[in-house]
Amino acid sequence: IVTGTIWKFGELTLAQGVSFLVSLVLARILMPEDYGVVSIILIFISVANVFLSSGLNTALIQKRDPTELEFNTVFFFFLILGFVVYIFFYIFAPTLADFYNMPLLKPTIRVLAIRLPISAFQSIQSAYVSKKMDFKKFFFASIVGTVISAVLGIVMAYKGFGVWSLISQYLSNTIVNTFMLFLIVKWRPQFQFSFSAVKPLIRYG
Repeated sequence: IVTGTIWKFGELTLAQGVSFLVSLVLARILMPEDYGVVSIILIFISVANVFLSSGLNTALIQKRDPTELEFNTVFFFFLILGFVVYIFFYIFAPTLADFYNMPLLKPTIRVLAIRLPISAFQSIQSAYVSKKMDFKKFFFASIVGTVISAVLGIVMAYKGFGVWSLISQYLSNTIVNTFMLFLIVKWRPQFQFSFSAVKPLIRYG
């Protein structure tokens, strides 16, 4: 518990510290309108993430002895739901852009919403690591993703990409974190799915 707490604290401290410094740099380069566009998108994505997780990953962590069938079932459930929600955002992006009278919302929300199925993929990896209390893996995956996305965001901002530098920073952070966890975590999904296995987890969620 003590070791896991130290690694988790280190991950949060370094990741938040780097993100804070990057925010200071980007705030000197980008326009307030750029942050406004991203803030609107993140509101919708944050709400969507609540429905995506549905507490099922927490249910896997809390359960005493989750089976491989349950891990695989929740994995594919999240993945399918993630793509469904992304398609929803893709279709209704023009409507949101018209509602806010911000044409830039249409392409940006369609790109940044790609985080949803990727986050769905990552959620089971995170649940597996949390279940094993191996937070050291979280530390390295998070730091690598934070640093790479920070460099990408700053370089693009200096190159004049505006709001797309923020989009790239958020999206690349999720992609790199997921990829690093895939390399580090031993668990791999298998083609298994069972509604009976996921029912108790849904009730918990």
